[in-house]
Amino acid sequence: MAAIDSSIQVKVTRFGDRKYLLAYYDDPITGRRISKSTKQTSQKEAEKFAAKWEAELQEGRYKPKSNVTWDEFREQFLAHLQDSPAATYSAYCSSLNAFEREVSVKKLADVTTLRIDYAAKKWREGDDAKSIETVETYLRHLKAALNWAVSNGLLNAAPKINMPKRQRGQKLMKGRPITAEEFERMLGKIEDGILACGLGKPNEKAKWRISEAALKDKREAQVKIAKQNAPNWERLLCGLWLSGLRIGEALNLSWDDEDKILVDLSGKRPMLRIYAHQQKGGRDTLLPITPDFAEFLLQRHKAERTGPVFPLPGKRGEQIIDSAYAGRVISAIGEAAGVVVDKASGKFASAHDLRRAFGFRWAMRVMPAVLKELMRHADISTTMKYYVGQNAEAMADEIWAAADPNSKRVLQAQ
Repeated sequence: MAAIDSSIQVKVTRFGDRKYLLAYYDDPITGRRISKSTKQTSQKEAEKFAAKWEAELQEGRYKPKSNVTWDEFREQFLAHLQDSPAATYSAYCSSLNAFEREVSVKKLADVTTLRIDYAAKKWREGDDAKSIETVETYLRHLKAALNWAVSNGLLNAAPKINMPKRQRGQKLMKGRPITAEEFERMLGKIEDGILACGLGKPNEKAKWRISEAALKDKREAQVKIAKQNAPNWERLLCGLWLSGLRIGEALNLSWDDEDKILVDLSGKRPMLRIYAHQQKGGRDTLLPITPDFAEFLLQRHKAERTGPVFPLPGKRGEQIIDSAYAGRVISAIGEAAGVVVDKASGKFASAHDLRRAFGFRWAMRVMPAVLKELMRHADISTTMKYYVGQNAEAMADEIWAAADPNSKRVLQAQ
């Protein structure tokens, strides 16, 4: 039971020509007089209000509404994340930005369950509707941020956050693992994908238009650049196919930069190393890689093992580090190759579908705990949910393809 502070005494008074009676008390610690309207004109009802407030104050149950603004909270919270990995910082920024786009809040205390539910509903609507996984990510980040605000005295209590419910039978994956044949088709459409993201479309509303001759010259120059850069993009696609790396991880992979994910060739087996200052855990981590990816990496001559493992020259020769742009190019390659991974939505193959293909292939070769490390999942439940036990039809195809020819003839005869 909480201790009662009997030194707090709430009294009632009428102040000037105000309509309602005022309740007040003198803070025993600061000496400041604190008052609030009783919203009552009757002395008796006002004293009832004062008695209730006094009881809450004495028992420590009363918490005044926070006056911290949303902008102040956001600034302090993101400052707290400054030393976090760049991907973590970016993810929280994206979630806060998404909330701000749907809900206008001035005070942090204005963030209520009702407003959060409204934002979650809006995220799932319209042409730009987010997947249930994206909405869950936004809500988890918002919940963590609000809990931080409570623990740091910026907010009295965090509002309840209702996570969206997945409909029965709804697919877990937004795409699917692509096949080896589809991957080969994508490799043949790399230049088309680069051009699709680089050429753009003429602005029909522009006051001036580029001449046909100039447009032709521009396109020829871009075709030339696409042809020059295609081998680098092919190397990236092969790396994603063999490694299961996320697109951001692949672009952050280096031979010698300790501020990035490093290829470590110092041990018995090639590994990937993440230094302590790059991740939340604050410790160095070695990550295993598969033999085929290791062989792929070691094809690079020793003298060339410097800088980014997957260098991507931009339009002016600069190194591309924007994973969003790289992801758009790979999706454009998937579209050019006609690789549809979700017929319902018409979604074409993306960088993440290459990762799914990697996870699917190795799910049939290694135990879940090993697959968890290969996929770099934080929790094995993610591995189990998305890869172990999924794609039963595809697994059956693999089993029957490897089966004794005699067993196939028995099935065909039935």
